[in-house]
Amino acid sequence: MAVESLGSGDDVVLVHGALSWGRDTFAEQLHLADRVRLHVVDRRGYAAAAPPVPGEVGWPVDVPDLIGLLERLGGAHVVGHSYGGVVALIAAGARPELVRSLVVVEPPVYDLADDPEVAALAARIGAVFEGGPQLTPEDFYAQWASLVLGLHDRVIRYAEHHWSPEHRGAADATRLEALPTAEPVRWEGVRVVERRVVVSGGWPTEHRRAAARPEGALAARAFQLAAAGVAERAGVGITRFDGSGHTPQLTEAAAFDALLLRTWGGA
Repeated sequence: MAVESLGSGDDVVLVHGALSWGRDTFAEQLHLADRVRLHVVDRRGYAAAAPPVPGEVGWPVDVPDLIGLLERLGGAHVVGHSYGGVVALIAAGARPELVRSLVVVEPPVYDLADDPEVAALAARIGAVFEGGPQLTPEDFYAQWASLVLGLHDRVIRYAEHHWSPEHRGAADATRLEALPTAEPVRWEGVRVVERRVVVSGGWPTEHRRAAARPEGALAARAFQLAAAGVAERAGVGITRFDGSGHTPQLTEAAAFDALLLRTWGGA
């Protein structure tokens, strides 16, 4: 795990998700370093961290890394997006005394969604992860983005054509990650954290791409139902960003930042 620290004040750890990295996921939150001390994480295999190694990418190694960082800081506020939200939940459940507040954005723990179509989608996503080490980053991304985000093939091809080296490296790391799951989360520990927030997007029609691709609507429902399952087990309600899909921290940055500042101030 690589960590870039910015600013001064209360410590805040930002944990990115799959197919991304710290500065990319939280590009619109970096200015908050004038209010708090941000610790922007690149999980193992991503961007500023070492290149990915099979068996050393994903939550089984990220959780000890995150807990170690929190121990060195003496505790911190934690914000996790997507796969990073799963990492944050597991760490908070194991060591709640180190987490001053917890904000997770659409953790993809589909095993918490009580829906047969989402269960079938999760099985297909699991098969892609299982075969990830045998795929090129491009082939993995094409399958992953189609299922997880419901993207059209032409959108996927356009994205790959405009990849930076960091984007390709993120796809290379994601294909080696352990499948995200709620199984290792200790919910009783999560509920000890005084300030905990579960965020989901409203996934309006333009994000779902549902008119021509039904998978877009299913991907949206999967994220929303997974977030609802997390919120229920964490003992909180859902905070919804109706104009956003999976990245409200980017698409509704001002409102998301206000939520963070309220949460950190309340903690």
